[in-house]
Amino acid sequence: MSDRINFKINEKMEILMEDGIYKSNIQDITEEYIAISVPVKDGSYLPLRKGETIEGVYYQGKAVYKFFTPVLGRKIDRIMMITLKKPEKFIKIQRRNFVRVYFLSNISFAVIGNKNEMININDDEITFYSGYSLDLSASGIRLSTAKELYLGDIIIMHISIKEETLNLKGKVVRIEKDENNKGIYGICFLDIDNKTVDKIMRILFQIMREQRKLGVEGD
Repeated sequence: MSDRINFKINEKMEILMEDGIYKSNIQDITEEYIAISVPVKDGSYLPLRKGETIEGVYYQGKAVYKFFTPVLGRKIDRIMMITLKKPEKFIKIQRRNFVRVYFLSNISFAVIGNKNEMININDDEITFYSGYSLDLSASGIRLSTAKELYLGDIIIMHISIKEETLNLKGKVVRIEKDENNKGIYGICFLDIDNKTVDKIMRILFQIMREQRKLGVEGD
């Protein structure tokens, strides 16, 4: 932690609610508060009330800040804004080291090479296999599958997350076996851009909220 988050005007902020993630941005900053645009999700605006405590997420460079703070009120200066008390406590998280959460989802994947050789991924002979994830982080996933994989294998994956599909490349960095001798593989994401990392981070925050509500704990 540090004494202050270095908030900047026009930077993105997100508000985590039971029904999902509402997007906003910073419009004004004073010593006492930050003013944000009215948060919106899928065209619906979030009617925050004075005194309500919100769970916020702020992205800055390679770090993410998560915090709780009360709503102070509203103000109008060309547009309607929500004023929030500047957070006194927050959690700073490096994106690549973000917490791993329990996540069960179907995955289809194909082996496209290993540490010594790559396959032409446009080749029609590439075979996709099925498996499922056990957990997820911004840097990787744990994959369970009957298909035997080897350390250093490079795979492409189609992962279904929150009504969308992420197409990612990964490398097998760890191998385990379950009680039925089925392979459980630690996959590290490769060539992942910041936009995709941010998308996964948002999904992770939403999963964490849902799991906290249901009493499920992550690692």
